[in-house]
Amino acid sequence: MMSPRKASKSLAQRAIFCLEKFGEHELANHAAAGAYAFLLSAMPVVLLALDLAARLLRSRPGALADAKSAIAGLIGAMAAQDAVKAFFDRPLGLLAEAIGAISLLYSARLLIVTIQRGLRAVWGSQGKAALLRDNLLGFALELVALLAVVAILAASAATRIVSDALGSGAGLLLNGTMRRAARALPSLVLLAFVYLNYRLAPPERPPRGIALAAALLCVLSSLAFSSVFGLFMSGARYNLLYGIFGNLIILLANVYFFFCFFFGCAELVFIERRLDSLLFARYQRASVEGGRFERSLFGRPERLFARYGRSFAAGELVFSAGEAGSEAYFVHEGSIGIYVTARGGEVRLATIEAGEIFGEMALIQGEVRSATARAETECLALVLPPEIFEPYLQSGGEATRKLVELLAERLRKANERFAGRA
Repeated sequence: MMSPRKASKSLAQRAIFCLEKFGEHELANHAAAGAYAFLLSAMPVVLLALDLAARLLRSRPGALADAKSAIAGLIGAMAAQDAVKAFFDRPLGLLAEAIGAISLLYSARLLIVTIQRGLRAVWGSQGKAALLRDNLLGFALELVALLAVVAILAASAATRIVSDALGSGAGLLLNGTMRRAARALPSLVLLAFVYLNYRLAPPERPPRGIALAAALLCVLSSLAFSSVFGLFMSGARYNLLYGIFGNLIILLANVYFFFCFFFGCAELVFIERRLDSLLFARYQRASVEGGRFERSLFGRPERLFARYGRSFAAGELVFSAGEAGSEAYFVHEGSIGIYVTARGGEVRLATIEAGEIFGEMALIQGEVRSATARAETECLALVLPPEIFEPYLQSGGEATRKLVELLAERLRKANERFAGRA
């Protein structure tokens, strides 16, 4: 079991990676675009939901009165009761319903596309086949969302009818239970939506446990933030300043921060899949130029050394020329000599010191080893498989620049050696 110190250090590493990637991918802009798309899609949803509720509940005066009161409270405008009453008394016509449905499909599509673009910023381009899958998934999610709205409204009406039929005792108990379930239902639908995106959208599907944990963190963080946010943001005060837009402004703020949590937790899913590679890149930087805080957090990641650490005794062979090899090596302590066969003997081509990488060319080119590596002193190194080293190279310009500088320095030293022997 992980100790509290190691657990807190691991959480801090993930949090730092998440914040850095969130800023690097400009996810705050994607969150703002998501809130805007939500506003466009919410309007036709509200209109169609009102129309559907009016048609479903017209024969149940008690349920209709509850619906009017609840919707007026959500709108929060002055004289809202009169506006809602007028709408319920005169529902939309067929043409208006058709236009509303078309508007809903268009705006919901915009919302899904916005979400997909944000997720592609997290996980990268996925190719044409994956884009087609994303589009089909988007239309499926739209259909599920519409069916969920209808199901919630139908369940509310059915609950009221059954409650009235059972009478005061059992009816009140059922009504209270169903009301609590109805309040929990939107959060459960939201959790399912977030989980499906985390599970199905990445080009490499994460384990179900990771996707579910990230989805729970997203929804619970959003609900907690909304509760705390509501303590400081008064809807009555904003209604006084902005009229009917008061509650809308608070709603959009909550939606914006939900999308911040949504994309932030998507980064956590990505980070969990690439954690070893990210840790290695940060460890390499910390070992060369990191400050005190950087070294304390990333100086020697226990996770990497437990999985990939290997010790070599002085004179021990690391690999031989002509061997097949797909691993790169990073020297933490000690030194490694690189030898080639020339003029019937072995010639030392380079000495790899702590903080340097070697053996990477066979991995990059997919060829056999072109030289022999032998420990000059007692040595501790990380043996990096392709699933760690290749994402490290693809992570950005800094890793590529360091590798080019390393190869150029080795070439310069080799030229100097051979020039001295000439």
